[in-house]
Amino acid sequence: MYKKIYENIEEFPLDGFNEKVYRGIKKLGIKNLYELLYYFPRGYDNRTNMKKIGDLRGEEYVVIKGNIMTINSQFMKNKKKMVKAKITDGTGILDLIWFQMPYLQKTLKIGEEYIFIGNVKRGYIFQMINPEYKIVKNQDSFTGEILPIYSTVKTMSQNVLRRILEIGLEKYGALFEENIPEKIISKYSILGREEALKNIHFPENEKKLEEAKRRFAIEELLMLEMGILQKRFLVDEEGTGKYKIDGKKELVKEYVDSLGFQLTKAQKKVITEIYKNLNEGRIINHLIQGDVGSGKTIVAILLLLYIIENGYQGALMAPTEILANQHYLSLIETFEKLGIKVALLTGSLKGKKREELLKEIEKGNIKLVIGTHAIIQENVKFKRLGLIVIDEQHRFGVAQRKALRDKGILSNLIVMSATPIPRSLALSIYGDLDVGIIDELPPGRKPIKTKWINNEIDKEKMYNFIGKKLLEGRQAYFVAPLIEESEKLSAKSTMELFEEVSTYLKGFRVGLLHGKMGNKEKDEIMNGFKKGDINILISTLVIEVGVNVPNASIMVISDSERFGLSTLHQLRGRVGRGEHQSYCFLISKTENMTSEARLKILEETQDGFKIAEEDLKLRKAGEIFGTRQSGISDLKFIDIVHDIKTIKLVKDIVTEYLKENRGEIKNKILEIDIEEKFKDSLTS
Repeated sequence: MYKKIYENIEEFPLDGFNEKVYRGIKKLGIKNLYELLYYFPRGYDNRTNMKKIGDLRGEEYVVIKGNIMTINSQFMKNKKKMVKAKITDGTGILDLIWFQMPYLQKTLKIGEEYIFIGNVKRGYIFQMINPEYKIVKNQDSFTGEILPIYSTVKTMSQNVLRRILEIGLEKYGALFEENIPEKIISKYSILGREEALKNIHFPENEKKLEEAKRRFAIEELLMLEMGILQKRFLVDEEGTGKYKIDGKKELVKEYVDSLGFQLTKAQKKVITEIYKNLNEGRIINHLIQGDVGSGKTIVAILLLLYIIENGYQGALMAPTEILANQHYLSLIETFEKLGIKVALLTGSLKGKKREELLKEIEKGNIKLVIGTHAIIQENVKFKRLGLIVIDEQHRFGVAQRKALRDKGILSNLIVMSATPIPRSLALSIYGDLDVGIIDELPPGRKPIKTKWINNEIDKEKMYNFIGKKLLEGRQAYFVAPLIEESEKLSAKSTMELFEEVSTYLKGFRVGLLHGKMGNKEKDEIMNGFKKGDINILISTLVIEVGVNVPNASIMVISDSERFGLSTLHQLRGRVGRGEHQSYCFLISKTENMTSEARLKILEETQDGFKIAEEDLKLRKAGEIFGTRQSGISDLKFIDIVHDIKTIKLVKDIVTEYLKENRGEIKNKILEIDIEEKFKDSLTS
């Protein structure tokens, strides 16, 4: 019976409403009864501030109960009517003024008592302009009200939507059985589901509203964490003891010795922790999170070498062909010197070559496969896949991680992200992963000098400065938000930027790179830039991650207000990789306060974790990580930056529950809700 709440909304009659209203409901994105009763207010009109006239002190939003003493109307200079009344409650007199409502002179009766709601302003005496009024039958019991305010459409007023929800709650609220286990409800004093639904829409008082908000904060996190951690629990239970590592490290040692520098303490800590888990036969589900240039890739290479040396295959998956190709070119020589066969598998590999490669992978002759989403495809079979590394984790969701795990007899998985994430967000969005943080940069890295360019004089100086650096032998990136000129957007395109740069920096070789190019053309441009044949590379966001040219020491980002903080930080991280001082110029004439705040943050700090936290304050988590991140973008009651205690509490509650129940969700209602919540993300 409970599953019916996820069926068509039209299966649930709403007394007094016709087909037109159902069409309006669907315009709001509401398709079923669950979505209707979970269509929560975006705010509230709190009318509980009941005041006596004699207690008024300054401007405030109040509810006043009083008798009308006088009421009259008069014409204003623009010949429109104004209605003016005086009321008293025995403690003072208040003026009420309405514009363009002449009918009120007949509607409101002298001597009658009414309730008036509105903003009070101080004049010769206190005034209330255009107040709402109510006739309340039992005025002595009226203590105010908290009215919900919804996001709605032109064809549906707030009052109609409120009435729809009133009827919906009254008729069908009892269908919403409890989806939080009773033991958890009791232990943490959580408001029951039906009562919470009533009080989130039509609160009895402020205390009940806060209790309802707390309940739904716990519920949404509980569903998110339960859905994610259950999968993790089952993976751990099924996988433990299914493989054995002999602990061979000769190839690892040989690779480390060839690096020519020492690993940082942060890198060693993460590696040691993962080695320990592997040696104990435990399934690895690890997020390696670190700032741009912190050395995550080296950690991944060492772990891949370790697993290959001990008899398994490895896979390294990147979000773009450019990045996959770059990983391949940078690793093939090293690995083949160590006697390890490496292959590149991307969507552009077709026909006979692809078939031959797939056979070699299935036989186990290829020990390391580097590729894109192509690795996930069903026809790709491994003989003995031991470890999967995903680069740039924020580009992949839970579904892709699951598809990769299903490739091997093992489920060992390491994901890397150069988008530093506040711990609170990591706890929720990566609930199925252990989080290892590399918060230390290799020694000798120079801070990148960053400047916001917001006028033509500074822009001229910038171009002169870049010209000098190019003559010294350095290289530069220029990034634009668009490929081609747009009528709708005022931002500069790569084509326009190409013309501008070629004019300002005559005599230098300029290359153009964007997503519409074929892979062969992209590779030619990138290789030309790496070799130094191209001095300036103009690009879109295709160079956001992974591109590594140590001689490139200048990054210029055009219309930088169009990018998020984390993206700008990623782009800046493309420079600062060599021995030379590096520079980042953010070109923007924005007057938008949020955009200005972003650019100032980048000028002031290079700490990726601090930048990510500020980005979350300025934007929603869902905007940063995409709508596919397992419900993270659906969180309505949790402030992902500040509510770390609640996030940690719920994660602990869920972990304890799954341990007690051997990974089984005993509450059938919760099981159905989780299945519905994760349905889209697990099939995409």
